[in-house]
Formats: sequence, C-alpha cells, structure tokens
Amino acid sequence: MRCFSRSLFLVFALTANSVFALSEPLSDVRVVIDVSGSMKNNDPKNLRAPALRMLVGLMPEKAKSGVWTFGKYVNMQVKHGKVTAAWKKLAMLESKKIHSRGLYTNIEEALKRSSQGWEKPNRKERRHLILLTDGMVDVSNNAQQNEASRKRILNNIVPQLKKAGVSIHTIALSENADKKLMAVLAGITDGWYEAVDNAEDLQRVFLHIFEKSTNVDSVPLEDNRFSIDKSIKDMTVLVFRKPGDSETKLITPDKKIWSYKKHPSAVKWHHDTGYDLISSKDPQAGQWLIKAAIDPDNRVMVVTNLKLVTGDFPNNVMYGDSLTLTAKLMQEGKTVTEEKLLKLVNFNVYKHTVAEQASVQDTTGNTIQDETAMVDDGNGADRLAKDGVYSMVFNTNQTSGDVSLTIQAKSPAFEREVRHIIKVHATPADLDIVQQADGQFKLEVTPRMELLVPHTISIQVTLPDGSKKILQQNNDDQWQVLLAKELSGQRVTVTLVGTRVNDKPFHADFDKILEASTEVKQSLSLDTPAADSVAKTDLQATADMLPPIPVAGETAIPTEPGKEKAEDVAAKQTESETDADKQEQGFNWLSTMMIIIYANIVFLILGGIGYVVWRKRKAKLVAEQEEMDL
Repeated sequence: MRCFSRSLFLVFALTANSVFALSEPLSDVRVVIDVSGSMKNNDPKNLRAPALRMLVGLMPEKAKSGVWTFGKYVNMQVKHGKVTAAWKKLAMLESKKIHSRGLYTNIEEALKRSSQGWEKPNRKERRHLILLTDGMVDVSNNAQQNEASRKRILNNIVPQLKKAGVSIHTIALSENADKKLMAVLAGITDGWYEAVDNAEDLQRVFLHIFEKSTNVDSVPLEDNRFSIDKSIKDMTVLVFRKPGDSETKLITPDKKIWSYKKHPSAVKWHHDTGYDLISSKDPQAGQWLIKAAIDPDNRVMVVTNLKLVTGDFPNNVMYGDSLTLTAKLMQEGKTVTEEKLLKLVNFNVYKHTVAEQASVQDTTGNTIQDETAMVDDGNGADRLAKDGVYSMVFNTNQTSGDVSLTIQAKSPAFEREVRHIIKVHATPADLDIVQQADGQFKLEVTPRMELLVPHTISIQVTLPDGSKKILQQNNDDQWQVLLAKELSGQRVTVTLVGTRVNDKPFHADFDKILEASTEVKQSLSLDTPAADSVAKTDLQATADMLPPIPVAGETAIPTEPGKEKAEDVAAKQTESETDADKQEQGFNWLSTMMIIIYANIVFLILGGIGYVVWRKRKAKLVAEQEEMDL
C-alpha cells in the first residue's frame, strides 16, 4: 500500500502544472491623513485631497486599500476593502470631505484603528501604512498624557506592526511635526520618511510611496516619448503640471491628439490640481508622445502579461552596505529563459541621487544617470548562468542621501522599467561637545533611533593615552561622559556598537578633536576620511550578513552560517526516506513480488517518470529562487 500511495503521488506530480508555483502577494495599502486644525496653516489649499485622488487613481485593482482621517477621533473615510471601480469612485467622492477642523492629533489611535487585522504576518500580503501628519502626538492638554501616548506608540504599536510585516511610510508636513518620531516609525519598519515643507509636494511624495507599496509595471519615458507593445492591456499616464503650463495632450501612434476636453469616450481623463491622470484600455501599439513639460516624475504605468520582476528593495540602508539587485522577465507567470529572446533584451540599472535630479540634465531635459549593465553569466553577483535572472551589485559607499534606482529591460519589441528610491544613511549618530564652567568637556552622543535599537547600544571613548571611558545613557536617548579639561585640542576616538533595526550588528569608530562644538550638533559620518579605516570595513562585514533580497511573491531561503540550506536538508531527508523505502521494498519484494508486478507496474513506471520530472523542475525553481533572493 505504501508503494501504491507513493506511485499515485508521483503520477500527480507529473501531471500537475504548477504544484510549486507561489502566487504574487497582493498589496494592502492603508492611508491615514491628519485633519487637525493646524492643517489650515500648513495645507491652506487642502492639497491633501488631490494627492489622495492621485493615489486612488493609480491604485491597481485586486489590491486592498482604505482611508482613515484623524484628529481627536479616528474616522474610516473610505472603507477598507478590495480596490474596484466602485471603491475608486467612492474614494474620489470621500476625498472631498478632507478638512482641517480636528481638535487634537491622536496618532496612537489612528495607528491602532487603521492597522486592525494586521496582528499576525501574512506572506500573501505586502502591507503598507501611509501616515500624513503636521503635528506632535497630542491627545489632551496634559503633557504627561501626550508623552505616555508617544511611548506606547514606540514601545507597543510599532514593534507589533513590524512583527506583522508592515512598512510604515511617514510624511511630516510642517516644522512643528514630530520629525524624530516620524523618522523612527519609518526606520524601524523599513518604511519611507519624508519631511515636506510645502503641501504642493505631497503629490510627488505620494507617488514615490505608491511605487514602494505596489507592484505596478511601467514603461520608460524618454523626452516624453514612450512605447506601447501588443502585450499591454491597459495603460495609465501620469503627467505633472506646474502653474502656467499649457494644456496636457497625448499624441497617439496614428497621430491623433487627445486632450482633457477632447478624447475617446472609453478613455478616462482625470484633470486635477497639479496633474493629469489618463487611463486607456487596449492602447494602440506604437510610439506615443506626451505634449507637456518634461518632468522626472511623469509616469506611464501598464497592465501586461509580460512583466519585469525585481528583488524587493530595502528603503533604508547604511553607507557602506552592498546590495545585490536582481531582475527577470515573467510571461504568464513563468520566467522567460529562452536564449534567442533574451539576447535581444538589455537589462540595465540607472542610478542618480535625487539632489542631482534637478541640476544635472541633458539637452532634452532628462536626468543624466550612471548606467550599469545587469548580467546573467553566472559570475560575480550572478549565481546561475542563463537562468533568466540578471544581477548586479550596488555599493552604497559611493554616495549618500536619497538615491534613485531605475531597472530597465529593453528590446526592439518591448520596454519595461521599475523605479525605487533608497535612503542611504551616512550618519548613525550626532555628537555634541560642550565645555563646562569648570573647564571639563561634556561629550554627548545621540544615536539615530531609526537606525539603531536603543537597548543594544554601547558607546565608549578612547583617550590619547589608550584608556577608555564608557558613556552613560540619560533619559533622552543620549549617551554622555565628562572628560578632563587637559584633553583640550587632543584627538579622541568614539566607538559606537549596537544592533541595527534590521537585526544586523553595527560597529564603527570615529576620530574627533576635543573642542567645544561650534554648532549644536555634529554628525558622526561614515563617509568621511576619519571614519574610513574602521567604519567601512565593519559595515561591509555587516552588509555581507544582510538577508537575501526576495522577489515579490517568492519566499527567501535562509542561508545562515553553519546551517544547511532548506533544499539540502530536504534532499538528505528524501534520500534517507528512499533508502529506508528500498529496504522495506526489498522485504516486501520477497513476500509480495507477484502482487507488485501485476498490480502496480503501470503506476511504478509513471511514478518513476513523474519523480524524475518533479525533481528536475523543483531543482530549477529552487536554483532560480536562490539567485533572486540574493
């Protein structure tokens, strides 16, 4: 019976089409918007509303979403659920109800209400929470109650959301916002933090966070031209406008001109403050042209069965980290590996800092970017040759700040791209040196809580004679020590050790001259020569320990030092079971030879074939997944 059951299993494995296929996780994007009274000053034109409408218009169907507003109380403005045409219509209407009449800023309750149902992790979902506020935690007129609420957010709510796999993206819309809290919320959960001085920037910030929150295919825009191929079933064009810009127009491949006032009835054209959003099903294949000012944030997003799939990008990395970027084409859910096709496709990564975007442009107005080819040759970062997975290494020791990465796959027949912005942190802590009235120096270090876990931090200073002093933590997340006035003008070394919010170790040394600070805070920077000798080496070692970057919809295979890979263990277990089965079968063969020959010979033959095919297919999937997980 055991042999018979196994034969049936192997026959099933032979005939099944996608036994091991893993479905792509769906995005669940929840938007939480501050409607407190201070927004009258910080968002006088109520630009939160058109920014929300843009986000709603871009949201792909099948995703899940919901919108909450909060002041003293929290209101579910748009019911959380599956994104459909009806959901979008309701969200567009509800966006008009965003106001600035709230009495308080109850961030704690807003996070609680909007995250209901996220108590446990779920690999079938990509969970993102977008929090927009212009204030501090403000639940009452009692300062102690406000501080208690803030601590509950940091100590209870955020750890739970991180455990549940939620990325919190925060937008601070004023100088009065609790920027430190917003940075910590995003840093701990590997979300995105943005401080916005002008509400007119909200739409672009929402766009960048949207691209982090959903898996949407795009096609490249060059000089406002883009190419649509026959595999594209739907396209959405986002065009930003500045005051005084002329009317946006679209020129089709057959030279027809579309505008907001004149376009086919099947085309949806949303004209709003600062942007146009145009959607068209079954768009005509060929070259299209946008007649509008060139803008680096213009986008053409498409629905297609030929997708460019990349490994998941982290939002926050430390200066000196090394990341392996991977990409592959997928058609109808399967990786494209046909050599004849891939020879015609160029995979490239384009990099530039966001600060360069406005200042370094070519004659067409497009941003000049560094270009690096991705390869599938089995060398260096690429683990397996000719498996359809292309790779490259991105070293963060070349730049810091916000870095834009664009991965493109181009061929004569089609074009695809994926965009992502990464924040490269070069400053893990701030330093303040104050000379006391008695001449002693108070050395104070403030680690960045969005990068380092507070209770793991240890800081010491090495004096010129080699002796060491340990800094003590006070109640304000600061570490302090007093040093003798005789050390004035001498060099000391500050050593910072701890655990990063991604659970990886951190260790860096910083040399400083002991003299009173001329500014309130100095940065302990990893990208300065003083920190090069130790900090970079240790960070590189830390980077080597970073977890693989998994592809959306696939599961990372752990490769911890000293532990065997999951597939190796499984293979050994299978071999052990097979050996045991052989012994058992040997015994059964002696006693039931005639029964097996006449009753199960067909199943054994089919089962054997199925087993071989299954093992080969599984090995191929695992090998491909391993490379994408780098």
